[in-house]
Amino acid sequence: MGIVNALLGPVKNLFDGAVSIINSIKGGSPEEKNAATLALAQLQTNFQAKLVEADLQFAQAQRDVIVAEASGHSWLQRNWRPMLMLFFAFIIGTVVWTGGYINGRQLDPAFVMEILSIVKIGLGGYVVGRSAEKIAPQVASIFKK
Repeated sequence: MGIVNALLGPVKNLFDGAVSIINSIKGGSPEEKNAATLALAQLQTNFQAKLVEADLQFAQAQRDVIVAEASGHSWLQRNWRPMLMLFFAFIIGTVVWTGGYINGRQLDPAFVMEILSIVKIGLGGYVVGRSAEKIAPQVASIFKK
C-alpha cells in the first residue's frame, strides 16, 4: 500500500501535533478539549480511510492494466512483461555468474543497480498488486466499520 504507507506517518504526526496544541491551550474546560481531540481523531480516521480507498483504487487500476495485457489478442501484448523480466533476470544471472565481468570488462556498478531497480519495480508491481487485490476488501471493510 504505497500511498497509505507514505502518508500515514506524516499524517499521524500532524494530528498528534494538533492534539498536543489543544492540550497545551490554557483555559477552556476539559470537556471542550476532549471534544476537540475526539473531533480530530474522527477526522484522522476518515482521512486514513480515504487514503486506503485511494490506494485500493490505484491497485485496482494497476490490476486492470495487467489483466487487459494478459487477456489481449496479441501474443506479444500478453507476454512482453514476463519476457522483459526474464531478460533482466538473465542479465543479473550473467553478472553474478561472471563476477561482474562481461567480455573481460567490469560492468559499472551503477548500471547493475539500475537493472536491479527495474527488476524490483517490475516484480513489485505484480507482487504488491496481487497482494493488494487480495487484502483490499478486508481492509476496506475494517475502515467502513
